[in-house]
Amino acid sequence: MKILIDDVAIECKDGDLLIDVMLNNNINIPHFCYHQDLGADGNCRMCMVEIKGQKRPQVACDTFVCENLEVSTKTKSINEVKRSILELELLNHPVDCPICDQAGECKLQDYYMDYGLYDSHLSTPKTKKGKHIDLGSNVMLDQERCVLCTRCTRFTSNITKTGELGIIGRGDNARVGVAPGHELNNPYAMNVVELCPVGALTSKDFRFKQRVWFLDSTKSICHGCSRGCNIQIDYNETKYSTEKVHRFRSRRNKQINQSFLCDYGRLSYKELNEKVISTPLPEEALKDLFKAEKKVALVSPSLSLQQLQSVQIFCKNHEIELFSLSYIDENFGDEWLRTNDMSANFAGVQELQINSSKKAFESSLENADVVINFDHKLLKNQELKNKKVIHFTTTNIKIPNEAVFAIANFAHESGTIINCDGIRQDFYATKYKSEERRLAELLEELK
Repeated sequence: MKILIDDVAIECKDGDLLIDVMLNNNINIPHFCYHQDLGADGNCRMCMVEIKGQKRPQVACDTFVCENLEVSTKTKSINEVKRSILELELLNHPVDCPICDQAGECKLQDYYMDYGLYDSHLSTPKTKKGKHIDLGSNVMLDQERCVLCTRCTRFTSNITKTGELGIIGRGDNARVGVAPGHELNNPYAMNVVELCPVGALTSKDFRFKQRVWFLDSTKSICHGCSRGCNIQIDYNETKYSTEKVHRFRSRRNKQINQSFLCDYGRLSYKELNEKVISTPLPEEALKDLFKAEKKVALVSPSLSLQQLQSVQIFCKNHEIELFSLSYIDENFGDEWLRTNDMSANFAGVQELQINSSKKAFESSLENADVVINFDHKLLKNQELKNKKVIHFTTTNIKIPNEAVFAIANFAHESGTIINCDGIRQDFYATKYKSEERRLAELLEELK
């Protein structure tokens, strides 16, 4: 059916939540407490709308659509309601945007610019609360900035079911906190930072490292395990340094990870910043290695389908026996997002029918003269005596006297992977600003 929102016909289904219809159709509706993967709480009242036939404004997060529904979000009276709610939210809020880590992606800041723009009417001192409280698990809390949307408390009570966070106190003294002697401690704790719509919860890992408006972003897939959680890679390149990845953020995919990431995957971005030192062999020595009778290759099950196919063709053309072994950690997986298979694309290995028998690989390895490692973790820190080893790697190899060739990691390479449920997903390379500059300089020289 169709409903009217600001005189525009929008398609939806009977019984859909009004705020979901708006968000799914890119209609700007301010909100703090509502989150599509946490549900409604109805405490912030920022999503007020006018509905034809209703005497009072209604909250969109608690209104279900029905036939002939007509909604207005931009009337003068509704904007005044939002402005009054913002004034209440900002009553005791510190005006510290210039030093707040959330500046540039803060909803309170955005909504004030859209609807507020008023002078404070407060005649008494602001109520002060706790600052830079270390909650544990890389999470810092500034209680003064909190708007009590309860997203974080609902996450720990309803999603992780660990219940570390709660609302303490009443009135002006109400604040988010943990019980005395306890800390935030679960494998998904850093999600509360991303859920927080203001600067109350910030990441110790990212805090004061970078301003968000300097960052570029690209769509990618977490390679931490076989779940294939969708992420945004945030990165930049400053005047005096090369490109650097600063963080991973979750990218909503209702079918796989909703809007969440585990902390292990979220912090795995650090590996992408490692500079690989290549120590290649001379061309003649390399040719001699390929003349050896017994050659075996091991390829990482986290490479993309396209990379796996290239390696497979290369090995076939040079009569090299190819294997790929998965990364299994029985202690890593859980009943939600983390899996025991910590390889990103083992399903791709199986689809290409690359031999994954550990016993067969060990037998071939024992008899091989030359071993080629295509970024597999097993051989990166294992010295193979009496064998010539060549590494094509995204991270440094600490074993001496081995040939090392640097290859692009998944942040710098586009491709396709298949997750543990057989879902194919594409990821995309970050954009090299330095390459753009070099191209511009080259074009200038050609002129």
